[in-house]
Amino acid sequence: SDRITGRKCDVHLHYECTCISKQAASRAGSKLPCSTNAVACHPSPGSPLLPESAGSPPALPCDWRSCPRAQMHLQRYSNHPGSPLRCQSRAQCTARAPCVVVRAAAATDKAQPAWTGQNVLSNVVNWMINTKPIFEVMKLGAKGAMKSTTLKAGIDWDGHVRKMQQQQAELQQLCAEFSQQPHLNLKYPSYYTVPFHSYDDGNLNWQAALEVEPASYAIALRTFKDEQLTGEQAMCKLRTGINDQIQWYFSLHNIPAPSTLLDVGCSTGISTRWYQRLWPDTHFTGLDLSPYFLAVAEHEERHRASPNHIKFIRGLAESTGFPSASWDCVVFSFIAHECPQAALRDFIKEAKRILNPGGVICFVDNNPRSRTIQNLPPVLFTLMKSTEPWSDEYYSFDLEEALRAAGFREVVTTEADHRHRTVFGIV
Repeated sequence: SDRITGRKCDVHLHYECTCISKQAASRAGSKLPCSTNAVACHPSPGSPLLPESAGSPPALPCDWRSCPRAQMHLQRYSNHPGSPLRCQSRAQCTARAPCVVVRAAAATDKAQPAWTGQNVLSNVVNWMINTKPIFEVMKLGAKGAMKSTTLKAGIDWDGHVRKMQQQQAELQQLCAEFSQQPHLNLKYPSYYTVPFHSYDDGNLNWQAALEVEPASYAIALRTFKDEQLTGEQAMCKLRTGINDQIQWYFSLHNIPAPSTLLDVGCSTGISTRWYQRLWPDTHFTGLDLSPYFLAVAEHEERHRASPNHIKFIRGLAESTGFPSASWDCVVFSFIAHECPQAALRDFIKEAKRILNPGGVICFVDNNPRSRTIQNLPPVLFTLMKSTEPWSDEYYSFDLEEALRAAGFREVVTTEADHRHRTVFGIV
């Protein structure tokens, strides 16, 4: 239901907008309450969302149908307010159209996939996972599917691992240093020590750490498997989509670029470095629990040319040890689906404590309402679930409600792409 008008519709967030045409909107999956072919909608709190008047479509310097950047923004419904849709050329353009944020066609009304939770299908998959001989086959199959994806794109998974192994002396030293943070007696939470991602030791081993990069390319490639993209192109599209959502949220609420950003669950620093592209002058810190992952992150940081060094530290997401009100933005990067609900609530509570007033929390992760994820074929969702032991808890967790219950305001979920979401809130 529309929060402003009470009208039943797919619109769930409003600000001043311009609709190019009903045809353009319908292509992106919207159901705007516009009765004309070209309208300008100007909703404001307390006023109905109605077409202003009929007329000619707004003049555009390029054909939006042939503009990849315009198409991308039309599909996301999350552009920055304050400037018209304008394209420099069909090859390079700066689509920044203010628009109504709409539940896109990639989402469904079902809260979670049928293969999660307490139902027959989910229980059958869980039984298979808990049967060790079957699980061992599933584990190999899941990793094999990831490696096959990268090989088809010309990415040498095993070659990357061998190259990193040549740096083992430096990596071992870095791992030893991180293992002492924040203290030698740090106890790993029980949810963190279970097997996942096809590794018996989870994230606490070198194999997992050295394979993060090719595995990240595999995720990006599988997200856009119907497009003929290279590994770099797929990764850029995935991460740019996430960054666009974050920048949109800050722009929507007139929040300046953060002075400090904490990337929780930074892994080997891939996500942190992509966030740095969004705000090069921000002070970034990556927090992770695995000394192996952090060793790779710091190794990469020392060997890249950047005037703004990213700091990596080891610690618990639920007990960071940072002073209260010390961060402008806290992002949880693809770790929510790896944790039980009790841990997620603790993450939210800790983020609320360490964020400055007006600070932003953001969760980046799989979208339980994703049509793609909900309609995965049995083989794929079985393999996927076999590597993620907390899937049932994650996909049944109401993250938005948990943020509101913790006292966050302006809570909203947007789609970074057809598989992934960003969930925001402000202290």
